[in-house]
Parts: sequence; C-alpha cells; structure tokens
Amino acid sequence: MSKPDGYIEIRFGPRWKYISPARVFIQNFIAIALSDQAKADAIAMATSELLENAVKYGASEDTHCIVQAFPETGVIQASVTNHATEQGAREVQALYNKIMSGDPLEAYIVQMREAATRTDGKSQLGLARIRYETSADVKLDVTPDHKVTITIIVK
Repeated sequence: MSKPDGYIEIRFGPRWKYISPARVFIQNFIAIALSDQAKADAIAMATSELLENAVKYGASEDTHCIVQAFPETGVIQASVTNHATEQGAREVQALYNKIMSGDPLEAYIVQMREAATRTDGKSQLGLARIRYETSADVKLDVTPDHKVTITIIVK
C-alpha cells in the first residue's frame, strides 16, 4: 500500500466518555479525506466498536487508534491497539477465528443468535458487525505480551 495522504492518531485511557468524540472526529476526518460520507459513517462505526471493546476488555491505561486515508485508491485503514489479559487475548483470538470463517452474513447471524441467549452481558457482535457491514478485511495481531491490534481495511 502506498503512503497515506493523511492520518490521525488518537491515544487515551480506558474512558467511555472519549469514544463518542473520537467517533465524530474519525468520521469527519474520513469524510474530508475521501469526500465519501457513506464510507466515513461505516469506518466511524467500525472504529467506535473496536474502541469500545478496547476500553471494555483492555488491561492497560493505553488505547491507541490510527486511521489512515489513501484518497488515490479510496482505501481507509484503521487500527486499534490495547493490552489484554492472557485470557482476554485468547478469547479475542478464538472469537476472531470463529467470525472470520465462512460467510460474513452467516457469521453475523450466528453471533446475533448467540447474543440473544447470553446471560453475561457480552454480545460479542462487534467484529461480526464490522466484517458484514463494512466488507472490511479484518486482521488480528496478538503479541506474546498480549498486545492486541485489530486492523480493518475498507476499499
């Protein structure tokens, strides 16, 4: 991939109050960078989902988000990174493997059905929703020290 025309980088502690302003900022950045409101809305939703998960399940005070715009190709790449517990890292890896296998719509429907029967308050819909609604390439990287990075690429 070529060098981005523009990018934003956001870092904050695990605070819910920062997610909504970050979403609006990301949405406006993409809308300006690509002149594509639909893509801006989709990426803002997806990044917001990832930020919510980072805040909810993170094991550190640092949530890191980078959004890059490639206007010449219309590609947007967004990454969210945080540290998880060992168990959290295993759980996100297992969920990712499950959601990435098969058809995006089928995976989303399966997750919605499971969410309806869960009693632990966790829907686990975010990745399935992102994959289905944005048609994004979704990549997961988990390091040995449990740093979790989820990257979405929307073309």
